[in-house]
Amino acid sequence: MIYFVTGITGTVVPVIVENLMKKEKDPVFYFAIRKDSKGNHIRARFESVVLGMDLDNSARQKLLQESKLVEIDVEKEKLGIDPDLYSELILNIEKILHGAADVRFDQLYEKIKVPNVVFTKKIYALFNEIKLHREIYGKSKLTLYYISTGYAYGIYKKPIPEDFPEFHPGKPDNTYAQTKAEAKFFILDKIKRFNDQIVIFEPTIIGGSAQTGKTKTYNLHYIVMMLGYMGKLPFLTSSENRLDIVPVDWVAAVISDIMSKDEYHQGVMRLASGSEGISIKYLRDVGYDFYTSNDPVPGHHIPKIRFVPRYVFNLMVQLQKSFYRAMYFCTRNKRFRKMVKGISLLEGYFPYITGYKVFENSKSRELIEKYTDCSAAPSLQDVFNEKGELVKKGYYRKILVDTLETGWGGLVDFERLEEKTATYKAPQAAYGTSRK
Repeated sequence: MIYFVTGITGTVVPVIVENLMKKEKDPVFYFAIRKDSKGNHIRARFESVVLGMDLDNSARQKLLQESKLVEIDVEKEKLGIDPDLYSELILNIEKILHGAADVRFDQLYEKIKVPNVVFTKKIYALFNEIKLHREIYGKSKLTLYYISTGYAYGIYKKPIPEDFPEFHPGKPDNTYAQTKAEAKFFILDKIKRFNDQIVIFEPTIIGGSAQTGKTKTYNLHYIVMMLGYMGKLPFLTSSENRLDIVPVDWVAAVISDIMSKDEYHQGVMRLASGSEGISIKYLRDVGYDFYTSNDPVPGHHIPKIRFVPRYVFNLMVQLQKSFYRAMYFCTRNKRFRKMVKGISLLEGYFPYITGYKVFENSKSRELIEKYTDCSAAPSLQDVFNEKGELVKKGYYRKILVDTLETGWGGLVDFERLEEKTATYKAPQAAYGTSRK
């Protein structure tokens, strides 16, 4: 099978490609890549991704040597692809995986619209040209696999439905959700009007691997756990609201099965934990117990996060942000501006953490059971078996272990934290000595 793939430098797509390399005999890939903000060439970016893949050396070399890289510019016509290479894509591509997106929650709409909406429209234009070519020459039908998000539904005060082919989102939580909703509207319109073979995947919050607990990006719930560990998040709200977290390897396994088995060609598949979603209180309690028992920093005190009413929590956040803005205005110290930016980023996370987000997934579980070799998403929480005995699932512990082993991917400097802890405690020790 010959694939055109976007998003290879992201979090999920590399794992999907790993799976396809293992599930198919001789997959061929065209990877759409652009230079990054630092000007790194697409070949260097691609090699860096492949070297980090969970493949044996021969498979890595095969992927490096036989893959074709397609340099793109989202804002140019036909993605700025070289005309000869564009014609080659029209002739050869059999399936498209569009997994590229800007997943930041604090971006201006006009900026994030380009990678999330404009890019999707141009990928569809390519899909349509390939589709027409294959129809003219009697070739097998082309399928487009598009990775959206369950959070495109925005604010919902009841369980978020599986309503394909309809789509009725609430008010968006942020510009990311807004642009992903726009892109989904666009894709659904093409399915309805032209009966196109398009599969939309809707993962919820993607966490670390179910096998190892490891992740490439430490965002969202990881940030909350980190701030709790550092003692910088004394208050939260909505203790009983749920987090719907699914492992990255499970998401990749489902998507790669759908692609390689080639049996499911149109519809929406929600990749969610559904009723197995954990509460914010569970996250707090289990995380607190683990970190206090396994803290690598001697003498470090981890305060337990307290839950307050929503209006109190929101007021405290706004007061803190106003304070730092005022301090920056008075001092022009860039540290305070950085603090404001950090709080703004956290505000983008809060709807996912403190808002009511319960995802229906019964229809999708039936599709997963029918068209893949996967079962339901591994749960983060411990569960009770038929005898009423508590069964340790292990996934949550693996994630917690990874955060301490890596310092949240380098976000936490344990040595520096230990120095701060020692410095803080030194005056007390001196005072005690002077009293003797």
